[in-house]
Amino acid sequence: MLTPQFLKQLDPFHIGAKHSFRGKFRGERRSLNRGTGMEFADYRAYEPGDDLRYVDWNIYARLGKLFIKLHHTDENLPLALLLDSSRSMEFGTPTKLTCAKQIVAALGYIALAHADSVAIYTCTERLSVALPPTSGKSQFSRLTKAITAIAADGQTRLTECLKQLPMYQRSPGMVVILSDFLDPDSYAADFKSLLGRGFLITAIHLVSQEEIDPQAHMENVATGSDWLVEDAETGETRAITLNTEILTQYQAQQQTFCADLQRFCIDQGIGYAQLKNNSPIEPFVLQELYRTGLIQRNR
Repeated sequence: MLTPQFLKQLDPFHIGAKHSFRGKFRGERRSLNRGTGMEFADYRAYEPGDDLRYVDWNIYARLGKLFIKLHHTDENLPLALLLDSSRSMEFGTPTKLTCAKQIVAALGYIALAHADSVAIYTCTERLSVALPPTSGKSQFSRLTKAITAIAADGQTRLTECLKQLPMYQRSPGMVVILSDFLDPDSYAADFKSLLGRGFLITAIHLVSQEEIDPQAHMENVATGSDWLVEDAETGETRAITLNTEILTQYQAQQQTFCADLQRFCIDQGIGYAQLKNNSPIEPFVLQELYRTGLIQRNR
């Protein structure tokens, strides 16, 4: 799914998080919790039952009071990757789903290499678990097998999937949504709901070149011809006459759709990046996702 050369290029990076989260497992990131790590954090008054090994006896000698030394613990970052696997993603050459899978694999590799927790969910009519929370670089082959097994099917119900996510991710963390966002319902309220729960969100918008300029990919078709257009997900059909005016209106609406999604994300503090299916994955991950802050260089 990813070349060894590309994987080597990913080694200097980690998943970027604007603030700490409470992870479930030990990792490489400073935790919000206080425990018995190596770096001093604070003091608190001794309570019966506390481990006497963590009493600061120097303070006791000066003040005659018992205080416990607290230290930062290291925990992992919970990362949820939501992959739209509806039938509209099976469009383009290569398909939008193929491109999205490669991005998921790259982000999963980076996260696992730094002991972060990675979970993969598919989004259609409902949210489904493709890979439960997993940690450790040794799990990368398991992650790629889970991604490879995902097939396009069903309709896009992104709003329902976003509503269901907190049932699986009970604690806040990072969420990356990879989709063409061709959902008949508005996703705005559910994005805001996740933000209100403390999740950090990045939207990766998959677009096919065939969608941007359909006429360039329609061989031997003269304008003025009649077409029966079928919705890839619902099977609904609609008769249209293909002409210059219709194509111009379509392209204007498609551009407006993309611009509105990007503007919404910027206004809400959601990371946004767009990938066209005919663009190479490597520079998109290493440059564009680095620009958004989703990945950062190791120090």
